[in-house]
Amino acid sequence: MKIILTLSIFLICFLKLGQSIIDPSQNDVMSDLLFDLYGYSKSQDPCYNNFVYCQNINSSSTFQTVISLSLGVPLQEYVITQDLTPLQNLSSLEVNEQIYLSLSFFENINKFSQLSTLIQHSLNLTIPDDTIFPESLQTISIYQPSVPLSRAFFESPIIYLYINEPLIGYSLPTLKNVNPYLENLEIPVTFYSGFPSNLSQAFPNLLYLDIYVKNDMNQNNYKNFSISNVGVFENLKGLDIEFTDGGNPQEFIITSFYLNVPVVEYLYIYGQGVIIDPSVGIIDLSYIKSKNNLNFQLEESSILNNCKGISLKLPEKTYFYSYYNTYSYECIDLSNLIYFNDEQNDYEQYLPNIDNAPLLEQIYIFGSVVVGDVPESYCRIKYLYLSYNQLNGTVPSCIQCLGGKKSGGMVLPNPLLNFNSTSEPYCPSFKIDQNYTNLVATDGTGKIIITGTNLGWVGTNGLTSIIANSKLAIPIPMGIGTNKSITVTFQNGEQRTFEYSYVPPFIKSYAVIEFGSNKYFTINGTGFDFDAPNNITINGQQIAFYNALGGGNNDGMIGLLFNELPNFETESKFTVSAFVGGQSSNEVTFYYFNSINITEEKLVLNNTGGSVDINGSFGTNNISLVSVSINGTICLVTSYTNSKLTIKYPSNQVGDNYVLTLNVGGYAVNLAVEYIQGGEITPSPTPSTDPPTPSTDPPTPSTDPPTTPSSSPTQSPGDDGSTSSTLSISFYLITLLLLVQQFI
Repeated sequence: MKIILTLSIFLICFLKLGQSIIDPSQNDVMSDLLFDLYGYSKSQDPCYNNFVYCQNINSSSTFQTVISLSLGVPLQEYVITQDLTPLQNLSSLEVNEQIYLSLSFFENINKFSQLSTLIQHSLNLTIPDDTIFPESLQTISIYQPSVPLSRAFFESPIIYLYINEPLIGYSLPTLKNVNPYLENLEIPVTFYSGFPSNLSQAFPNLLYLDIYVKNDMNQNNYKNFSISNVGVFENLKGLDIEFTDGGNPQEFIITSFYLNVPVVEYLYIYGQGVIIDPSVGIIDLSYIKSKNNLNFQLEESSILNNCKGISLKLPEKTYFYSYYNTYSYECIDLSNLIYFNDEQNDYEQYLPNIDNAPLLEQIYIFGSVVVGDVPESYCRIKYLYLSYNQLNGTVPSCIQCLGGKKSGGMVLPNPLLNFNSTSEPYCPSFKIDQNYTNLVATDGTGKIIITGTNLGWVGTNGLTSIIANSKLAIPIPMGIGTNKSITVTFQNGEQRTFEYSYVPPFIKSYAVIEFGSNKYFTINGTGFDFDAPNNITINGQQIAFYNALGGGNNDGMIGLLFNELPNFETESKFTVSAFVGGQSSNEVTFYYFNSINITEEKLVLNNTGGSVDINGSFGTNNISLVSVSINGTICLVTSYTNSKLTIKYPSNQVGDNYVLTLNVGGYAVNLAVEYIQGGEITPSPTPSTDPPTPSTDPPTPSTDPPTTPSSSPTQSPGDDGSTSSTLSISFYLITLLLLVQQFI
């Protein structure tokens, strides 16, 4: 009996140890809350249900703490009056419909130091404007607010504020203070809510703005209202304005929004009720200069319904999307579009005229009342889809060339006169021009460019279109040497063989790189062998360097452990040449330096041009050996010592895709450069711990024979000898890691 009793006690203790035990300070409040909401037994562990998520307080504790609450619909309407502050590790709180947070909760909300997300599906009280939210709180979502919103929601350090489904009684506050934290804002606007016209000023760092306009005039007691904005959204990337799609919509002019978004990347307009300002007559968005191409979307919108001539102009390389609209293609200036998509357009018309749309690469028109012919000009479109419309004319020769089986997917089904799914290929105008590029890069990025008539869109061996039917590219694999050939089959079945050669090697610069305990000598240029060792001659001595790395937008780099090279004296001359694939390179005279480096990690320059100091270790006081360029444009060196130089730099467009190259006797290093709008130049004060990064710029010849390289590099075919504008500093670090692997 004693044995059984002992085993029973052991089993009970074992089971207890296997269960979670909630922090005692949280147990009472959670048990009471779950009992009131759902009738759960107060003896039940609060962590064991679908509404509560718990974790161990720490790795050594047997207690658990509440991390997240997602409270579903209760048995009846309920106001949470319990003191929730014992839930000190609460990071997420969601209360669903019929559950309301009390005023005392908001009075103590700053005590929740871990709270990052608050979601309320019902809000029926106005909290004080001086409510302080915890710094940890990043997201607030409010559904069905039926009271005026407090300024506290808009002036706290949250990042994401979403408001949805307003009820009578909801209104927006007057914004008095600037909030630099808010990045995403989603707000509904009604005839009773009011609208703050200083959004761009109140939220200078706002990135995404969604405005939902409830403009159905059939609503009870409806009164006309307006929305507008004063100022410019300097950082806004996305603007979404949606109107209630009612049968009796109030009309709005929203010029103050879409004409003040200089860097926006996404514009979406939905619903009936927005019109073009008749005093302007056109929405001109060509001023927008975003980092990425603009994505412009219209859906069930009235904005172009009654346009007279061109009414919408977009910035360069815009992607245009239209769904369920009724407008004439003559309303849109296509000159800057790269993509045109129109679906379910009920306006009867011909296909758009693309003669003045040189950037247009893709046309997708589907399910629209489009009639007539497919113009010959559409043959140049890289991606063409015109199915399920009402085209009842003829197709151009490029479509006939492929027949119904191969090109039917682009234009069928449509009631066309001269083309159907059984049409046989007919292509008497197929022609390949005799002249084509036959000198390609060795790194695998080279292409043979061919031109002609009705060449199709694609073919075998990777044949793709640059301009459909008239300019195609054949990718050439990595290799070296001359007298090569490749055979391709065109889309219409025609087969041709093209001859080509790889570019000869061309040496641009060198660098000495230390990585860990090893030291490497590297040469930069083009035309190197990426599959096998490269035969390099230094001061008459032939040395086998390893296969090249890099390529693409950057030049190739070949390297060798430094101790395998001849000994050099500082500032002594040495000559370098290469022999790759039976072709000789230029012979270049460099000056040897053990190390050249720049202290700054990055330069921030004024886009109007100016002067800047650059610090580092430059190896010599001989200014005639020194050249500086930014993306291949030479900068004037006005002052120089072996530790500091001053340059005058050119003006450039704002952007961070620039590279400064310092070349000292052929030894070249790169520095990332960003151009900003006006302001002072700000070189990075932090010294770089990275090894110097090799550059591709050749040394600049001088007129002083005793201190100048004896010969300057000769230009390789198809190479202007300048540094690529997309040259990446990080590319060389990655390349170095790959290089090191070869020596291990």
